[in-house]
Amino acid sequence: MKQSARMKVLVLGGTRFVGRHIARELTGRDHDVVCFHRGQTNCELPTGVAERFGDRNHDLNAVDRDHWDVVIDVNGYEPAQVARSLTLSFDRYIFISTVNVYADVSAPGASEDWPTLQTFDASDESTVYGAKKAACERLVAGRCGEHALILRPGMIVGAYDYTGRFTYWCERVARGGDFLVVAPPARPVQFIDAADIARFAVDALEHDMYGVYNVVGPRDPITLSDLLTDCQTVAARRGMPQATPVWTDEQFLLDNGLTPWLDMPFWLPEKRWQGVLQISNTKAVRAGLQHRPSADTIAAVLDWAITTDKRTIAGLSSDREAKLLRNSSVRLEPGL
Repeated sequence: MKQSARMKVLVLGGTRFVGRHIARELTGRDHDVVCFHRGQTNCELPTGVAERFGDRNHDLNAVDRDHWDVVIDVNGYEPAQVARSLTLSFDRYIFISTVNVYADVSAPGASEDWPTLQTFDASDESTVYGAKKAACERLVAGRCGEHALILRPGMIVGAYDYTGRFTYWCERVARGGDFLVVAPPARPVQFIDAADIARFAVDALEHDMYGVYNVVGPRDPITLSDLLTDCQTVAARRGMPQATPVWTDEQFLLDNGLTPWLDMPFWLPEKRWQGVLQISNTKAVRAGLQHRPSADTIAAVLDWAITTDKRTIAGLSSDREAKLLRNSSVRLEPGL
């Protein structure tokens, strides 16, 4: 496949989050794009994207008679799903995986050659997720060999983010006033804009890149305090009220029943997760992964958030946060 060739691309999914960004990036470069999905997500796809409907859990009848230059699998999770998709006729297959496939992320610096999960504890949802994704990766590698392209993102953010984890901080700072944050301010964080994943994925396809890449960001290390400062800067530019972080001891949050990551995004106190927000992106950056400024992502999130009727599933409610803030005995100094 030549670098500038127009590709016939099948996106498995494409209506929710990362897939929407990938479909937009592909059509913006004049590729022929078909999104195969169940028709259950209300989504305005980019002009020129064709849709075919079906459930990959049962059959691929709507797409199995074509030959595809590329199949992009953005929502494969169950190995049986991926095994079925790999029976399609294609030249290239790109699988969107996750950094959760690594067997040990208790320390920073996981690179693409680190061991991945082979087994899992069925009672541990987080382990199940990573182990199943790892099993899907092995199927892709087995079918495609050295021509497999596997991307491992960490926390994905940006417009269309249905999880609300990153969006929570953008919107909370925009509301102004004191807001609760778990100390320390120097806590390392990682996130990558879904649009940057899309750009890297299409670049990789157009330049015949293969292999496994950790697509995480930003390019250089960033702390939670840095991120919140960027949120404050964007909010100030928009004339929003001033917001002040109140850094709070994590034991206080645990004692009050807060759930790490869900109630307080970017907070992972367990030792086994201490490196999951410090994954190595060296290989991907050398291969051309680019990261837009955090402020641009924050602005895009706020622009999208005011135009959509979303249900935020992460972060504290206003009432719950206010109740916690009233307990001044455990608060550290605001703005620490």
